[in-house]
Amino acid sequence: MKFKGKEQCWERMKCGKDKDGSCPAYPNYGRLCWPIAGTKCRGQVQGIHAQTIPDCEACDFFQSVVWDGIL
Repeated sequence: MKFKGKEQCWERMKCGKDKDGSCPAYPNYGRLCWPIAGTKCRGQVQGIHAQTIPDCEACDFFQSVVWDGIL
């Protein structure tokens, strides 16, 4: 479910994972990346949602989506 016209996580984070397709958030979950297990934030595989949510909550992209709305 890609939110057309909305910024995707790989665009904000400039991680390059959209180029190599190695992140499970790409291509369908770039607007809602935090509940996806195994995303590659900060260049390394992250854990399950319950383990990563504190890091996600501190993320600039997460905050912009939550505070600005996902739609």
